[in-house]
Amino acid sequence: MSRALRYTPPLANRDLITRPRLLEVLRSRFERPLTAVVAPAGFGKTTLLGQAVSENLLSPSGEDRWLTCQRDDTTLSFLASGAFAAVGLSAPVPEDPRQAAVAVAEALWSAAPRQVALVLDDVHLVSPGSPAARFLGHLVEELPRNGHLVLASRPPLPLSVTRLVAGGDAVVLREEDLQFREDEVTAFAESRGVSPELLGDVGGWPALAELTATAGPFAVSGYVWEELLTQLSPERRHALALLVAVGGADEEIATALLGRDVDLPSLLEGLPLLVRSRSGWWSLHGLWAAALQHHLDSGQVAEARRTAAAILRGRGQYHEAMGLLLDAQAWDDVRRLVVEVCECCTALVPTDVLEAWSHRLPHEVRQSPEGLLLAAMVAEPTSPGTAEELLVRALAVAQGDPGVRYACLNALVQLAFWRSDRRRMETLLEALEELARDGHPGAPAFVALVRGVLARSTDDVRSALTVPGLVSRAPLNPVQDWLHAQLVLLRLGDAATGEVLARRSLSHTATTMHGVARCLLLESLRLRGRLEEAERLLPYLLADMRPAKVLTSPELVTCAVSLLDALGRQEEAGELLRASRSVLGASPVAWAPLARTLAETFHDLSAGDEGRSAAALRSIARTGGRNSAAVRVSPVALPLLYVLVPEVRDRWDADPPPGALADLHAGARALVELRERGSTTAAGDISATTWPVLRALLPVPWVAELTLGMAAAGQAGAPALVEDLGPAARATLRAQAATAPRALAATARSLLRAIPAAPTARLQLRALGPLELRRDGVVVTAPELRRERVRQLLGYLVTHARPTRTAIAAELWPDLDDVAAGRNLRVTLTYLQNVLEPDRGELDPPYFVRSAGPVLYLVADGALEIDVLQFEHARDEAARLERQGAPSAALSAHRRAAGLWGGDLLADVAGGTWLEWERDRLRSRFVASAVRAGDLLLARGDTEAARTLAERALLADDCSEEAHQLLVAVRLADGDLVGAQRALRRCQHVLAELGVPPQQRTRSLAQQLAARR
Repeated sequence: MSRALRYTPPLANRDLITRPRLLEVLRSRFERPLTAVVAPAGFGKTTLLGQAVSENLLSPSGEDRWLTCQRDDTTLSFLASGAFAAVGLSAPVPEDPRQAAVAVAEALWSAAPRQVALVLDDVHLVSPGSPAARFLGHLVEELPRNGHLVLASRPPLPLSVTRLVAGGDAVVLREEDLQFREDEVTAFAESRGVSPELLGDVGGWPALAELTATAGPFAVSGYVWEELLTQLSPERRHALALLVAVGGADEEIATALLGRDVDLPSLLEGLPLLVRSRSGWWSLHGLWAAALQHHLDSGQVAEARRTAAAILRGRGQYHEAMGLLLDAQAWDDVRRLVVEVCECCTALVPTDVLEAWSHRLPHEVRQSPEGLLLAAMVAEPTSPGTAEELLVRALAVAQGDPGVRYACLNALVQLAFWRSDRRRMETLLEALEELARDGHPGAPAFVALVRGVLARSTDDVRSALTVPGLVSRAPLNPVQDWLHAQLVLLRLGDAATGEVLARRSLSHTATTMHGVARCLLLESLRLRGRLEEAERLLPYLLADMRPAKVLTSPELVTCAVSLLDALGRQEEAGELLRASRSVLGASPVAWAPLARTLAETFHDLSAGDEGRSAAALRSIARTGGRNSAAVRVSPVALPLLYVLVPEVRDRWDADPPPGALADLHAGARALVELRERGSTTAAGDISATTWPVLRALLPVPWVAELTLGMAAAGQAGAPALVEDLGPAARATLRAQAATAPRALAATARSLLRAIPAAPTARLQLRALGPLELRRDGVVVTAPELRRERVRQLLGYLVTHARPTRTAIAAELWPDLDDVAAGRNLRVTLTYLQNVLEPDRGELDPPYFVRSAGPVLYLVADGALEIDVLQFEHARDEAARLERQGAPSAALSAHRRAAGLWGGDLLADVAGGTWLEWERDRLRSRFVASAVRAGDLLLARGDTEAARTLAERALLADDCSEEAHQLLVAVRLADGDLVGAQRALRRCQHVLAELGVPPQQRTRSLAQQLAARR
């Protein structure tokens, strides 16, 4: 089946009669969890579903997402990835059927309040009891109230629906329902221009009616196909038989099968039981196969399938190509395709699909070199030892086949790479070099990359990478692109080229490489000091970190933990470490202990704990040079080893690293000089381009020490860098003031004086509703806070990030000249400082309200909680989580935001247009959050909580149509038809007063209410 028919309903080549009695049942699919259409071939299941989808587009009751199943959908990865694509998910498919089902259900839930139906056609291709069938069963169990499943299948369904039918949660249309009724036979005959009597013997079978109407009045019941086919020329029958043999075609495949002068639409014009896609793929109903089965001999069928498979293979549609070749029993072609899919260390299709292919091979093919290669790639992720045995066997019997030998050698290189077995890799390299000398086209590039891995010096790495295919950066396979990126990044320090190569590896369809490619991409960004960009990509890396991937790529943990810690997200880093320890302990990869130790060390250092770090690092240092295995795991190894393991420093200094790695080396040397000699020279030499790299790859306390050294060396911008690091910097400075050499200690004390001391009391400011300030939970009643201008100034600073003094004065004293307004601002600011910090010393800098030149800004950290900022953060977090497809987490964020709402901003403070604008903006954000949370709760079945949020939203904004819609929907879900009608009338009255037409959802709710009364 073509991918063109995978995600959209096929288009019939003839107008079809409308069958309202069946469409009515399907239209109500948005009112129940499951709707199924179960009947043998030829009863119009696909046609009926396609009509239902088209009818819904004209008058939507919800949204349809289409997925046509095919043979490979018995495997979980294939069916679940199709379902993921249908509902808009781009995340990797989990290995557990229930987890995959939960992900799809969450995606459906995130569409609330929209009703979404996932329509699966040809579900009979999913084998009962298979992982894919279990996925469907779990999906039915996990569906939210706004999620619906529609299945079309030949009998029997691959999952049980008896309980759902008995409980009224499922409807099944069967063969007797799909049979034409008398009036439908008449209507169909009229649409085809034939007499109803001609269709008297079709038994209500839609396919037979279509065939009979096409075959004409001389067709005898039971011989309809024969009569139809006799009307076609022998050439046309032959062409149709070829198309049926390959499961349909587009222009390219038809041309390959039938010749360049073929006109596919003309060839198929006027024939029954055909469908096409909008992109030009034509498919003939399965009934054509039985009718044409004797028009080609087995050799012709096999040749047609081989021809079509070659085209699909060239497009990278390996699933479809292999299906045709297996059907054709074209074992030579099957073996060649196995080599193509498996030749690049990690297969281009998921492991469970490879396993399904292997099960369909006859014994003699399984024992062939290609069959053994396929079995090895199935075993490789979980059983490397078994995989190596199979690969060695394959090599032994593939002496004369360079393609198979290349694929086996590639896979063996990866296994040796996992074990860090240098001797084995050198032996395999000799065999690859022999293949390269014999002219294998892919071998030279891979030989160069393996040489680069084995190289002991930078010059040797550069020399290895000078082969034309690598110098030109021509696309390789995803594993080779990744390996090229790793060498360029971690051995040559070329972060710019490493980024390009990592992105290119990510662009390949082999998703098994995406996690490690994304890891290299993040490291390349950090080595260029682009920490914010790395943070934006971090959620995608975390989504890639499935246990099976971490098992063979433990460096993902080091990358993620160190990045989380560098971003100050230490709690998340700790949770990830705890969750990964058991997987890392079971990993067959040699560098798993290194990855774990580096991650744990970075995490401990970020928390200010250096006690056990040096001992742990000493155990993994080994040679300690910059080509050590630890450094190849992660660039963070360089500074950690250099600073905490003194015995490695001479080797690093004698052989300094190139490129961006030199920045890390410089930072590590500067830190050692500060600590051990009290020298600020090296720190003073840290450039503006180097500092962001250190910030992205060093633990925050170490970055604070370096910025202290920069300040002591006289760098003007260093104090601002220290302040930007936040509380961790203050902790480091306090320690340095007490223990560092005299000059550094003095600078630390100076910075501490310039950086306000953290207040001993915690403030809570409530600005949503009447203004209220609490100190350690006690309401502040200072007389200054009753001053209107003080309250306005505090509100202005809360709602404006970094306003200038001029802007503040103009807003608060618009009738005064600049001098008078500025004077009033200074006085008012003094009052406000006294309110916020009544115990602050006269010479101490203020903590909460600070100035930077002409700018004033409010510091809201752990010492000052402001409900407006918490509300905004919760709303922004909810939006981010919505974009990431995590409705459960988004719901929690929306509910936090709604819980913080106490009324309009500064409800008891008078202000100008700035305050009114802010009130409107925040009110709108609250209503949106309350409605969104209510819709998600309603879809989950929590009508009471949804009703409360709807009522709160309407209290804030009675003109919100979305809030009215939510309340009507809640009343309908509760069966409160009177309350629903009352809520609907209220909504319609508001819309009439505003003079705006109702939205589609409002009209749909009105229709639902009318239908239930």
